[in-house]
Amino acid sequence: MTRPQRSLSVRARVAWAAGLAAALVVLVGAGASAVTWVNNEYQQRDRRVDAVAQALASAGNPISRGQGYVATLRSGDTVLESTPVTLPPAPAGLTTEVVRGVTYRVRTVPADRTDGALLSVGVRDNPTSALVGPPARRFALAGAAAVALAAVLGWVFAGRAVRPLRQLIAQTRTLTSNTYPTPPRVRGAAEAEELSDAITDMWARMTAAQDRTRIALDSARGFAAAAAHELRTPLTAMRTDLDMLRTHQLPQRDLDEIVGDLIRTQRRVESTVTALGQLAAGELMRPEDRISFDVTELLDRVARECARTDPNVRVTIRGDEPIYVTGWPDGIRLAVDNLIRNAITHGRATEIELSAAPSGSVEHGHLLELRVDDNGVGLPVSERQRVLRRFERGPHPQVGGSGLGLALVAQQASLHGGTITLSGSALGGLRALLTITP
Repeated sequence: MTRPQRSLSVRARVAWAAGLAAALVVLVGAGASAVTWVNNEYQQRDRRVDAVAQALASAGNPISRGQGYVATLRSGDTVLESTPVTLPPAPAGLTTEVVRGVTYRVRTVPADRTDGALLSVGVRDNPTSALVGPPARRFALAGAAAVALAAVLGWVFAGRAVRPLRQLIAQTRTLTSNTYPTPPRVRGAAEAEELSDAITDMWARMTAAQDRTRIALDSARGFAAAAAHELRTPLTAMRTDLDMLRTHQLPQRDLDEIVGDLIRTQRRVESTVTALGQLAAGELMRPEDRISFDVTELLDRVARECARTDPNVRVTIRGDEPIYVTGWPDGIRLAVDNLIRNAITHGRATEIELSAAPSGSVEHGHLLELRVDDNGVGLPVSERQRVLRRFERGPHPQVGGSGLGLALVAQQASLHGGTITLSGSALGGLRALLTITP
């Protein structure tokens, strides 16, 4: 496969442009100089023929021979006196005459005589090529030197101008998928700096996208590993129960027990898969998706929904002032839902109180504290830190629990720059304190 022919470099283009510009300037200057030179020569020729004519026309100045001019004194059609070259009759003034193939510039004036004779004086009129020839050669040599100098200077200065671009090319070629530091900024021509900034911005976006992709892959691997580890036992139990149903003729009581085990195990598997998916989604949250939202309104929606799904549990909200925070509202909603579900399912709570209040100072950054208090059975102090880890359950776990509910809360606290703390509640059960850094 033949490689495509490379285009001219910027340096070569600048050198060519400088040479062509110099050539154009030289041509225009030479043309203007030639016109000025020729006009000046013609003016000097006319002044010379005028001076000779006036001198010869004065009384007492006969026509001389061999002085570089031709002259004819004529009265009517009669030639009174003439040089060897006789000029034809001409009216008074400047004319151009051709005698024997030679062109003359002729001035005809009245002679200082009483018979009204006219004196015609002519000088040889050199052709334009003869006038332009000598300076044209000098212009040609000077122009060639100017073009060459311009091309060399263009090459030199263009080399200095494109040096930042070459540095940028060299730096770009060294970038690989494992290069995390931002490429150094190139200094030099404004265009090179703009291109360097554009490449730096592009590299930053590519690095961010690569980081998100790596996080997504790690999350997918973690999801697969955790799912395989956590689901192996319940799936094995389900397979054993199914084998029992397939291979044995069991009484109705045993059948009902096995079916009940299958349903509970299926719920546990479903709960685990759902929680793992929520954990993976939390790891993929992007900073640009953060928005400002009212936490009090969010808690109010949670309380109303809980009243519909669990009418036997009383959920109250302390405070009704709007409190705005910047973050992921879906993540905070997930954390609050899991805390309430944990209090109802594992703590057997019948009364839950939700509250949100700012804490901290401006100097140290405002913290938002979300409290979930319940009147359940609580949790031993020795267990409160352990249950925040994945697949860890409390001392009295309910069937179907995934061991990931509080781990999801801890994940959201970390994503929002805060923490989750479990302690005793004034209601008699457990207090979950979730802090958020806006």
